[in-house]
This record gives sequence, C-alpha cells and structure tokens, in this order.
Amino acid sequence: MATDATITATAEGATQRYTRVAIWLHWIIGLAVIANIGLAMLSDGAERATRMAAMNIHKPLGIAILALTVVLILWRMGHRPPPPPTGMPAWQRPVSRIVHWLFYALLILLPLSGWIWFSAADRPIDFFGLFTLPAIAAPDEALADTLHDRHKALGIAMLALVVLHVLAALKHQFVDRTGLIGRMNPF
Repeated sequence: MATDATITATAEGATQRYTRVAIWLHWIIGLAVIANIGLAMLSDGAERATRMAAMNIHKPLGIAILALTVVLILWRMGHRPPPPPTGMPAWQRPVSRIVHWLFYALLILLPLSGWIWFSAADRPIDFFGLFTLPAIAAPDEALADTLHDRHKALGIAMLALVVLHVLAALKHQFVDRTGLIGRMNPF
C-alpha cells in the first residue's frame, strides 16, 4: 500500500506529512490526554466538590479519547503514515514504532479501565449530560479497588510517555533538525 502522506517543501527539503485527518486526531487526542492528566493530578486531594466537578469532566473526556482513538486506528488502517525522516538513526525507528504502539495501548486501556472501575463501583458515567454510559462490569467492590489502582498506574505510564514523546519531538526538531514537527503541524 502506498503512503497517503502529503509532500511539503521545507527549508531542509521535501518532508512527508501525515494526512489532515491524522494530524487533527493526533492534536485533539493529545490535548485531551494532557487535559485529563491535569484534571486528575490537580484534583487529587482537593475538596470533594472540586474533585467531583473535575471528575465529571475527566470521565466523559476519557470516553471521548477512547472513541477518537478507535477512529484514529481505523483511519491508520487505510492510511499509512509517512516514513521516518531521512537521517533518523536506524535504532530509533523500532523505538519510535514501540512508543506509538504503547500510546495506542494506553489510549485504549486507560479509558476502558476507568469505565470498568466506575461500572464495578456502581457509579455510572454521564457523558457531558447527553447520555449515561452502560455499565460494562457488575458491581464489585474488590474489582473497583483493583481497577482504581491499575487506572492510576496506567495514568502515570501515559504521563511518562507523553513527556518522552514531546522531548523526542523537540530533539528531532531542534537538535537533529529533521523538520519532524512539520509532519504534524495542522497549519
């Protein structure tokens, strides 16, 4: 299958870009993930009313991230990403693929673990006042406690991966000067 990326001329030469759909999904999902991590971290230890208000955004935003991730994966199945920038060391290519697959795994596992956790805790998730998500697990206090711990661990892993991803993109852009960020620039 041919790559569905577009070619854009840059100061460094021709750079292949992701499709517009992939670019916008990347940024929407990325910003939603950062917002959700922020909501969870900033509300941790806050008064109950503040924490509940933050979680009333955090939970449906997580479900939106899950839905957008499914759309992104389906899009990726029909639209291959551009090849890595020329000059990227060979060892970084498999590392890049592993990091991207870890992102996909976390983008699915984090919202699902939260959904199962709240289902097991018998606390329905209201999707921004539009509808209530069905429970996907029977009420089970032990399962809810376990999933709470797993969800937090997955959240920490996501935070670490986001930091690694941003630092790697900045390194490629400003140290290696590969024009990498231009591949995902929505403008």
